[in-house]
Amino acid sequence: MRSISLSQKEIGNLIREVARRTLNRIPVTNQYEFIRVKDGDIFFILHNTGKIVFQESKGFDSFLDDILVREDHSIIGTDEVGKGEWYGPLVVAGIALNPDETIKLRKMGVGDSKGLSSFRIYEIGKFLEKSDIEKATRILLPEEYNKMYEEFEKEKKNLNDILAWAHTEIIQDLLTKAPSEKITVVIDKFDSSASSERFKKLDEFDVDIIQKTGGESETAVAAASVLAKLIFEKHLKKLNQKFGLDLRNADPGDIPEDILPIVAKLHFRNVKKVLKG
Repeated sequence: MRSISLSQKEIGNLIREVARRTLNRIPVTNQYEFIRVKDGDIFFILHNTGKIVFQESKGFDSFLDDILVREDHSIIGTDEVGKGEWYGPLVVAGIALNPDETIKLRKMGVGDSKGLSSFRIYEIGKFLEKSDIEKATRILLPEEYNKMYEEFEKEKKNLNDILAWAHTEIIQDLLTKAPSEKITVVIDKFDSSASSERFKKLDEFDVDIIQKTGGESETAVAAASVLAKLIFEKHLKKLNQKFGLDLRNADPGDIPEDILPIVAKLHFRNVKKVLKG
């Protein structure tokens, strides 16, 4: 079973399409369900939250084509993984989607990586890596990250400034590749002062930039989140294998001090505590 979150307009489209096709509605099973439909190879449950849970089929794919609202322009989304972990890299990824690609990924059930199983992250991430969808990444392994953090700190800057730099670099890359048409850039919101200064570099492209809390609700941001998560996990696995560690379940105090700069972000309090003895 897969799931998609629908907008109010799409919920209206769904209700009208169920009626137009005279699809067979069956009784809901609890107070959280709004509509249940089972008709031939079409089976889905629409929840009160606007989330639709469905069984994949040709019939339902055709049904989705009739209810999903197409964007009229391309959207660039960026997201990062690793900023809250003391171990592993910081990965920032960006995805540029045209209207057809947005619909395709929504049908796949693309959502924020926090809500997906490890298998789905791998499956969708691999699809994104192999596809022709425009994408860009910045990967800061701990050694490079620590060096950059130290340099930024000398200028009285912090992690938010590093994030703003990485997001801006990625957006520039994608805007350079994107066709000359209307494009909206959506980014998950972080420190506005740091990002606003960096985003001035994008003025030459004449695009709308939207910073929003919960940006993963945008398909392009959700896809970027999945790609960043896949890359983070790949590099974490390499570090674990190289040093015989299980960083996710370890404490900085469990790691030899000479290895910490290679596997850890040194400005985290728990890491500093170990290094200070």
